[in-house]
Amino acid sequence: MATTAQSMIQKARTQLGYREGPNNRTKYAPEVPGLAWAQNQPWCQTWVSWLAVKTGNTDVIPLTASCLACTGYYKQRKQFHRSGPRPGDLVMYGPSGGTHVDLVTEVSGNRIRVIGGNTGGSYNGAYYNGNGVYEKWTTTDNPKIHGFARPKYRTAAPGDQTTVLPGVGGGQQSPSAKRKITVKKGMTLLGICALLGVTLGELLTANPQVKNPDLIHEGQELNIPDKKGTPVPKPTSETPRPVAPEPDKKKAAAPETPAPARTQQTPTVKPEATRSDRTDRPTTRYTVQRGDTLSGIAVKHGITLAALLELNTDRWTDPDVIHSGQHVHLPGDVRVPDTINTSVPCSCKANTAPKPHKPVRPAPATPAPQAGATSLSEVMPLKPPVVQKGWDRALTAAELANARVIYDQALTVFGRQDGPRAAVIGIATAYQESRLQNLPGGHLDSAGLFQQRPSMGWGTRSQVTDPVYAATKFFTTMKQTAPEWKSMPLWEASHKVQQSGSPMAPAAFELAAAKLVVQFSGGSTGRHAKPYDPAKDQPTSPVPQAPTETALPATGWVMPAQAQPGTPFGTKGTMWSSGQHTGTDFPAAEGTPVVAAGAGQIIEAGWAGAYGQSVVIEHDSGVRTRYAHLSAIHVSVGQTVQAGAPIGAVGSTGNSTGPHLHLEFIVNGVQVDPMTYLRG
Repeated sequence: MATTAQSMIQKARTQLGYREGPNNRTKYAPEVPGLAWAQNQPWCQTWVSWLAVKTGNTDVIPLTASCLACTGYYKQRKQFHRSGPRPGDLVMYGPSGGTHVDLVTEVSGNRIRVIGGNTGGSYNGAYYNGNGVYEKWTTTDNPKIHGFARPKYRTAAPGDQTTVLPGVGGGQQSPSAKRKITVKKGMTLLGICALLGVTLGELLTANPQVKNPDLIHEGQELNIPDKKGTPVPKPTSETPRPVAPEPDKKKAAAPETPAPARTQQTPTVKPEATRSDRTDRPTTRYTVQRGDTLSGIAVKHGITLAALLELNTDRWTDPDVIHSGQHVHLPGDVRVPDTINTSVPCSCKANTAPKPHKPVRPAPATPAPQAGATSLSEVMPLKPPVVQKGWDRALTAAELANARVIYDQALTVFGRQDGPRAAVIGIATAYQESRLQNLPGGHLDSAGLFQQRPSMGWGTRSQVTDPVYAATKFFTTMKQTAPEWKSMPLWEASHKVQQSGSPMAPAAFELAAAKLVVQFSGGSTGRHAKPYDPAKDQPTSPVPQAPTETALPATGWVMPAQAQPGTPFGTKGTMWSSGQHTGTDFPAAEGTPVVAAGAGQIIEAGWAGAYGQSVVIEHDSGVRTRYAHLSAIHVSVGQTVQAGAPIGAVGSTGNSTGPHLHLEFIVNGVQVDPMTYLRG
């Protein structure tokens, strides 16, 4: 099956001139596994997924209908570039790469030729058709381009110039020339393997000069293994063969057949031998300790690194990144040392008589964990890919009750062993979608804890606003759409269910959700932590208190929009899930510019459940401002802005009754009256 960039380009060009039907109806979504739901949705990314299916590139291109999800997929794998496009790259447009996608077909200087599918839409109630599948020229300095995603196309047809190994350079090489890669700062052998699409055994066999897999240096040149198989260095004509009989004279008397390809320079690494050794061998587990590396674990346990990797196939998305608490499979007959690193007991349990340890002062007594209690390392097997934010504020009793419902339903669907990890995914997702509030409405017809849409088959409105039903529906759907969810990062498992426009957003709340699950289970989140007590999780004061003047300077703030304030902060009413208005509204026409109220850094930019399209800015002194219900966002996460800088436009997205800007000031996790500071 073809898996080249050229195959993608050729297949794409067969679709030139294709036009969609009414309401974004195309032939593409139904032909992509798992994307039938995306019919009648914007289809530029669905079209790329369709190309991947038709050309056999599904192993290097994610099947998604979300441009933002596609951008996040390649950023997480470090396959996203801001410059230097190549044929076969995906051009991602918009502030965060979530607006549109094209496929690069040609590159000429700073000009690139792209092919893509342009969706239609509606304006003032009238539908208009998009451009369909097109091919055009643009430039790399196009301000709308966010960057270039680079799939790892696996094979190249003869003469195909489009599939060049990243970081190696372009152009054809003569068949006899050895391809090489130069080690750059920060590279590891495992990282180079991922870059080249080869196994570590193949790379080590092609580079017998590498004696210690943990030690390579900047500027070192490594041979790139032949894609058709691992090249074994053959003896040169100058290298004398070890004493061997003449094949035509004493063939019958030879006690054994000499290996023609083996010399004194034969590399000692034998990756293929470990494959048979691994078969039908019992295994035991080792728990990763602080400071461990995979190579170090292999050395200390007396096995090769290649054998360790083969025994743990597909356990890591990035073998260069492991963290304390992860489990590594080892052959069952390996005898391990009593301690790893600095007197930390090894968890392999392969020694029957461990050495006595030096007596130490006993630690303070900690409460015994309850039966069935879990730990953070069990519910967080992978390191989160984003900075952890924690809850915006202390959870209310109602929000805690909703989280407990999600936890209970996770145990019901997945059982006591897998349920806690599933609960972390569910709670983090619900917090991102609704802040753990059972919202009566949201974007379009979304409702409930998970903002599930009745029109998309999630159930009736009364069902999706029932926390038990909503949580059960989330987990049963995850079981169906993400059967490998246990080995996925939280955001990926969540996105398989939600198909969110901001797939990475729930990952920011993984640690907070994990701690809550540990407490629900009766475990502890730290050395001196106590079992979960629901009463102590309730906020001490339900009414937000204004901070002291030193916490937030009253100068340097500007009005976020050219509009008069509307509904003030603190207004009581049942239309708000918290019972009162948590910000100040600025009614204005849709499209009215929204600017930053103060200088700071963008920490959120995208869909935020009931807030709709939202931007959050981190200022000094523990202050954050949120700008909600936007119709457009003009900034991206990580960007630094000054007071008065444009960040978006007024809209009516999310839980909104009309175009307006909802502004919140959050000081040390507490929402306060914005006008107290805007008016100085």
